[in-house]
Amino acid sequence: MILALSIKNIALIDEAEINFDEGLNILTGETGAGKSIVIDSMMLLLGGRANKDIIRNGTDKATVEGIFLINSNKDIIYGILTEAGIDYEDDDTLIISRDITANGRNYCRINGRIVSLSFLNKLGSYLVDILGQHEHQFLLDSSKHMAILDNFQDREFFSVKEKINNLLEKYNSLTKKLKDFNLDDNEKMSRIDLLKYQINEIENAKLNVNEEKELLENRNILMNSEKLYNYMNETYNLLYKGSDNSGSIIDNLNIIIKNLDASSKIDKKLSKLKDTVENILYTLEDCSIQARNYIENIDFNPDSINEIENRLDVINTLKRKYGQSIEYILKYKNEREQELQKLLNADKEIKKINDERKKIMEEIIKLSDKIHEMRKSIAEYLEKKISTVLNELNMPNTIFKVDINKLDAPNENGIDEVEFLISTNIGEPLKPLSKIASGGELSRIMLALKTILAVSDGIPTLIFDEVDTGISGRAAQAVAEKIAYISKNRQVICVTHLPQITSMADIHYKISKETDNDKTYIRIEKLDYNGKINELSRIISGTMVTEITYNHSKELIDMAQKFKNKLKHN
Repeated sequence: MILALSIKNIALIDEAEINFDEGLNILTGETGAGKSIVIDSMMLLLGGRANKDIIRNGTDKATVEGIFLINSNKDIIYGILTEAGIDYEDDDTLIISRDITANGRNYCRINGRIVSLSFLNKLGSYLVDILGQHEHQFLLDSSKHMAILDNFQDREFFSVKEKINNLLEKYNSLTKKLKDFNLDDNEKMSRIDLLKYQINEIENAKLNVNEEKELLENRNILMNSEKLYNYMNETYNLLYKGSDNSGSIIDNLNIIIKNLDASSKIDKKLSKLKDTVENILYTLEDCSIQARNYIENIDFNPDSINEIENRLDVINTLKRKYGQSIEYILKYKNEREQELQKLLNADKEIKKINDERKKIMEEIIKLSDKIHEMRKSIAEYLEKKISTVLNELNMPNTIFKVDINKLDAPNENGIDEVEFLISTNIGEPLKPLSKIASGGELSRIMLALKTILAVSDGIPTLIFDEVDTGISGRAAQAVAEKIAYISKNRQVICVTHLPQITSMADIHYKISKETDNDKTYIRIEKLDYNGKINELSRIISGTMVTEITYNHSKELIDMAQKFKNKLKHN
């Protein structure tokens, strides 16, 4: 549950802090006072969308921070945190913060660690469930009804549903492959002829992966053969023949060795020097032989260059057609060979794919039938529960029905089509919600769904943002009692205008708008017992609070307290 919410520079809120508690936390105030800003701030903290326009005028950053106590869904939440490498406190508290800057950037942190907005949204779904004042309207959209129904399912259901999705991906992939064979005979033969031509053209070229590099190197050598001859000839002469003015390096080294030999007989220390020079002589003699052989093999034939150029032209032509390198060309050839084989063996391949598709579809239908039965089972449970809760919410003759029909073909949700039907009066036929339910009835249906779901989903905090739309009189009292009942086992934060709901508050905050020095601020005040009576009196009668109104408000609060005391003992 949420222990504290800190808001800074959001809309009209300069700086505010709200400490929440267990049970029913009520927020009230005049229309436009800023109650929705508190709820919007909570939604921001849980990963909701943010617009830089929410930043208070004159500031460059808005911040919202909350302290949560992890008292439910512990294994799931700690698993998510551990997977992300986020440390958690021994006292099971979690600090979440979010900064929204004027440049549109968001910075989200959990226990001081920066996280993505999607991660914050994922974690937030296990901490708080928010039912907004307009959320019940999506009940009118029958396409949402399946998702609502599936929310009441267990892990096995979602495991089966995941299997269906994986099988559908395989089925669709095979269907796509099948389309590749969807050619008439003329198109098929044309494609086969083209593939054969391309494959033969590449095969006849007899390409080698390293060939182009070697050709370019050889071309460079041939084009510079005269320079190479001159360089190597001079090298050979200096090593072995010498020049007109002096002997060769090898001849001179022979003289040096002869001198060192004579000297070493006098001073034996010169023997090593003589051996070193002899080794150099042997090496240079080998170098001179290599230089001579290289000179003898230099090719001055222009036909050799022409052969290389022609070969490079062949390679470049193929590169323009089939790929940017020989490696790519050979890869293209392999792919075309595989395609050719498929076309030549199309009938076999088509049969193979169709057999596999049939097998997969049979498994999909089998699994779809399984979750169909699971949906029927949970639908029966939901029908009974909702009818019971709606009866408690002053809709005594209401019949709620989950209509499940099978589609012609399965999809990612299985093979079902789900729609909620309702009859609110005796003798009336069941009809879609959009055809019969009023705003107040939709609010109570959504409240009934949340009441039932709260028992199983383990989300510790429920937020009701003006869900009392269209409700008054006995229905309002019934809704108030139901919200109080939910708050017995869950923390509930409720924004309301109804005195019946307000009177049930365990913690009551009044939100008001004030002006100071030509600036507008929002004030959040925690009310004591007398403050609760005064605020409830304002809700009942407006600005004119009379003694009768005051006494009536006191009576409402005292009666509500008796009801809550009775709940505690049940």
